[in-house]
Amino acid sequence: MARTAPMRRRPSRRGPDAGRPGRSVLVVLVVLMLCGLPACTAGSTPTPTGPTSIPPTGTSTGTSTSASPSGSESSVATATAIPTGTVVPFRTVPADSAVGRRIGLVGPAGSDPFSRAVTESVVTQLTATGASLISCDPGDDASLVLECARRFATQEVDGWIVVQAGNLGDALCAAGPKDVPLITVGAAPLACETAWVGADDQRAGRLVGTVLGRHARGLNCTDVRLVIVTNSAADPVSTARVAGIEDGVTAACPDLVDRAIRLDAASQDRAYADFTTALSTIGADERVVVGTVNDAAAQGVVAAIPDERTGTVAVAGIGGDQRARCAIRARRGWVGDAALFPDRYGEVVVPALLDALDGRPVPPAMYVDTRFLTATSVERYYDDSECQDQ
Repeated sequence: MARTAPMRRRPSRRGPDAGRPGRSVLVVLVVLMLCGLPACTAGSTPTPTGPTSIPPTGTSTGTSTSASPSGSESSVATATAIPTGTVVPFRTVPADSAVGRRIGLVGPAGSDPFSRAVTESVVTQLTATGASLISCDPGDDASLVLECARRFATQEVDGWIVVQAGNLGDALCAAGPKDVPLITVGAAPLACETAWVGADDQRAGRLVGTVLGRHARGLNCTDVRLVIVTNSAADPVSTARVAGIEDGVTAACPDLVDRAIRLDAASQDRAYADFTTALSTIGADERVVVGTVNDAAAQGVVAAIPDERTGTVAVAGIGGDQRARCAIRARRGWVGDAALFPDRYGEVVVPALLDALDGRPVPPAMYVDTRFLTATSVERYYDDSECQDQ
């Protein structure tokens, strides 16, 4: 649908504009920063019509038909490349700072707890800005993401956000609004995006490996077996996390990685079954340290620890979801978790979008801060009341 309103300049990081004054300066900056800077090309801001929810054809708002095997897989589970990002601080947005602007949000609110938490966080921050929010829930169907994007292209949005779009590439750019800022979360890098937000998966893995390595070093690195639970279905995220785990462990006990038992589990049930089998091959006099690439696998491993091995198995995962935090507090063998804070993504995504709309520079790839939570440190970030009913 063609725009009929007079055009004004609006932030956009990419896109040819040979006639733009100062283009050569921007090119130099692009080369220096290995990224594009927010530029401005867009149409006039439409009169807000209030919050609108538009479920795409073939799905219902807030529902999903298939369960995600691992809820703490973040970043780019279906991407072909992971950008190198800059860790940015969390920022809450000023109240009513985007009144009069229309923002589109493609955010699943279905079965995947990570994506749902990210979406809820973004909605919370956008609501505080006073912007007119147009939301579209594609569920777990990537093709419906394109339908959401097409609808936004007819809604005269000033900017849009896409959560976990998968690896749609040029198709998403072609379907969505043109010349307006786009912030993507956990998707493959797009040519039309202003910025990407995700987790530093290798750092998260390194935090896990460092803790497990210290635990093993306390035992002089002897009579200790390392188990790494990966998920090949979630590459390249899983590969990056495993590399980090190996780096962290190697720094303390190099030989453990060479002798590690490696399991590939895409679900909690698979992790339970495979770890049960693996543990039966490990001598009763050996201690076991387990690093998992997500909380679903960690949950399965912890459940598989028999009573007679309690206290001899130390598990650390990646994600920091509620179940993990409660298990850490209970000290049931889950020694800690690299928290990815999906419930705070909105404090990175929304400020970045507002910066782009106001013509301020935005890093092209942003990492949400990652912290390792233990039974002691988890209280700094989350209220223990969340575990009272468990």
